[in-house]
Amino acid sequence: MTASAYWWNAAGLFLLILWLLQRWRPGWRWFLVSALGAAVAGIIPFFGHAPRYWLSGLTPNLSVPLLAVLAASILQRAGGGAVFRPREWRAAWIFGAAASLVLYPSALGLGLRNLDTYSLGWPWLESFPSLALFGGVAVTAAFLVWRGNRFGWVLVAAAAAHLTRRQESNNFWDYLLDPLFGAASLVAVLVLLLRRP
Repeated sequence: MTASAYWWNAAGLFLLILWLLQRWRPGWRWFLVSALGAAVAGIIPFFGHAPRYWLSGLTPNLSVPLLAVLAASILQRAGGGAVFRPREWRAAWIFGAAASLVLYPSALGLGLRNLDTYSLGWPWLESFPSLALFGGVAVTAAFLVWRGNRFGWVLVAAAAAHLTRRQESNNFWDYLLDPLFGAASLVAVLVLLLRRP
């Protein structure tokens, strides 16, 4: 594992634990206690393994959008104001749900027989579908930024992280989506649909 990938995973684990602790005690008074608790919890082994070992069993890397929504939620619960407005939250969840529906059924063997959507994320493939994935994300990011939606900048950050290879993987999907973000997005979109008048 590269040093960059190690710190990426460490930061992701810290944010995830901090987010969980903040669900229990929100507000600035508890923020430092939660941050210290997250730092300690991230290094103390349980059942013989460090927490990042257990996290890597679910996903080797956390995606840029998941890190962004965790950070936005942490700051908001700590009383730092709304980093994401309701429209940014909707954009994040809709993007995550749509990306999940494109990626994960193929990984489970569902859909078109010879189409592996994960392979579309490799940068050296010069095929039209691969270019469509990169182009689709670029157009989505540009549209959101043009509309003043801050989630567009999250997609720009994901592309920048991919270009500079911040993770161990060089597949674009790993920067855009992970199982935690995908599952949270699908649940959030379902809740949004059920709450519609």
